[in-house]
Amino acid sequence: MSLKDHVVLVTGSSGGIGDAVIDALRAEGALIIGADRAPKEGQELAAFFPLDVTSEEQCAAVVRDITSKYGRIDALIHAAGVLGTTPDIMETTTEEYESVMRINSSGTFSMVRETAQSMIETGTAGAIVILSSVAAKEARRNYLPYNASKLAVLHIMWSFAEILGPRGISVNAIAPGPVNTPMWAQFAKDSGPDAIANRAKRAAELPMRRFAEPDEVARAILFLADPDNRYITGVTLDVAGGAHLGMGT
Repeated sequence: MSLKDHVVLVTGSSGGIGDAVIDALRAEGALIIGADRAPKEGQELAAFFPLDVTSEEQCAAVVRDITSKYGRIDALIHAAGVLGTTPDIMETTTEEYESVMRINSSGTFSMVRETAQSMIETGTAGAIVILSSVAAKEARRNYLPYNASKLAVLHIMWSFAEILGPRGISVNAIAPGPVNTPMWAQFAKDSGPDAIANRAKRAAELPMRRFAEPDEVARAILFLADPDNRYITGVTLDVAGGAHLGMGT
């Protein structure tokens, strides 16, 4: 890795994957700025910004302030996102659908657009890594807003990779499968009294027969953020224990 002293913005920094990314970046000597609704106690950051990604103004202000203070943003790792509260598609309201899309899809668009503009203005051949999900790649019977929003994230990634490639800026996505994070804990809780059995069943469907740990996802993110790997752009890297084998991932 060659991220030492690179200015890296991590959104969703207080979440399970975001926290693991910060640990991995710290080990590489990066200058890390976190952004989330609230800080996570004990994190070692150069700076933290409160951020609601549904606010276009807040997204722009965070990027502007970081660029002003540090001179550039070398990498954006956008891990902010939510699962939603209603598993049953037929019970999901349009209001909830729009809320999840605003956070996961519109929020991603705002952060990528603002960071891209900063990189262009400062002449930084940086990296943008955003979080999708294997849920974007198949029909599912629950959490439709989440699944749809993560498919939208892929289209955001593809478009910006096309636009920013001539500037030397790479744009890629990570698509995790089940990960041992608070989000999966919520999914298990929402699945009812058979949560433990459902978890075991889901793990058994994966060739690896287990869920990922957050640090495994973090290492894949750092690979795509590494300046030595800038020629890789416009791709989705599944960190999913072999989910979707043979489906053209």
